Amino acid sequence: MNRSSQITYFFLIISIGFIGGIIAFKLSTPSQNEWLISIMDPRLLLEGKPAIWQSLWPAFTPYVFLVLLATHQWFRHATRLVVVCKSAFFGFCSAYLIATQNAFWNYALWWFPVQFLYTCLLLLFSIVLVPKPFYNSRKKGIHWKRIIVISVMTMIILLIELVIIHFMF
Repeated sequence: MNRSSQITYFFLIISIGFIGGIIAFKLSTPSQNEWLISIMDPRLLLEGKPAIWQSLWPAFTPYVFLVLLATHQWFRHATRLVVVCKSAFFGFCSAYLIATQNAFWNYALWWFPVQFLYTCLLLLFSIVLVPKPFYNSRKKGIHWKRIIVISVMTMIILLIELVIIHFMF
């Protein structure tokens, strides 16, 4: 598989999950919407500024699931499903923020850019943890430098998100 088809494959994973989340939002009731959002990312339902742990939970939980799935031989190929679920939740919450009509600036300045970057980094993390044979032709094993770079980038995005939340709320 050449590089251009790999990039297309990766963006298809994110876009199909995003569209699936929008469809799930349209098919569910408002009480179901709020229940799911309260479990996955309760910051969207808060009126004021969220606590720091409320920002850490949705940022690092998918990474923990990825590591747990990647360490087990039977579940290592299900890591892409975590990325699709994260992308679907991204689309679900995007539809929720747009539907509430009073949170457009939260969506435009905070939610969409930060969550899109989180989803892309999560996809890269899953690729590094569970590489396909054509991704990893020279060296076998985990690329620790890449994992460190992705972790540092995630921390930087988290800090940017905390700054945005501080000034927005």
